[in-house]
Amino acid sequence: MISGLLELLTGRDDLERVACRGNSDQLAAYLRRRTVYVPQEPARFLDPNTFTQEELIGLIEQEATELSNDPFYPWVIEEEGRRWLPAFSSQKRMQTFSGEMSKELNMVFALKCGEVLLFNAIGPLEIDFVKLNPFSKNSVEIGVESNGTMTR
Repeated sequence: MISGLLELLTGRDDLERVACRGNSDQLAAYLRRRTVYVPQEPARFLDPNTFTQEELIGLIEQEATELSNDPFYPWVIEEEGRRWLPAFSSQKRMQTFSGEMSKELNMVFALKCGEVLLFNAIGPLEIDFVKLNPFSKNSVEIGVESNGTMTR
């Protein structure tokens, strides 16, 4: 209840409040016990201009069903030669990302997520950084060293 009130007052949820303090050790400690949402890489990107709304809805529903049966592969995004993993403190923040990515790519896609401890998710990935809540005004980049250690 207090957390929800603080979010209403500050516009930041619990994880964003810890991340915005700028203390890497405190953030790393918090992320060792606080789960985040990581999106699965979409199987297809659909051009909304080539389908009717009904066809798009059907294709996205089909895609969502297929994703639920597939093994989980985090969506690592490559941009300007750097690889990053989007991670979200809430499903609401992930929905914002999905909408903005659809606009940016001019494509629609089904998006599935996994709720994970971030340290477990980044271990096997080759990424340069994690972007916490991309497209949110409280977005934070967290560097990832080759051994999986996170830095700020």
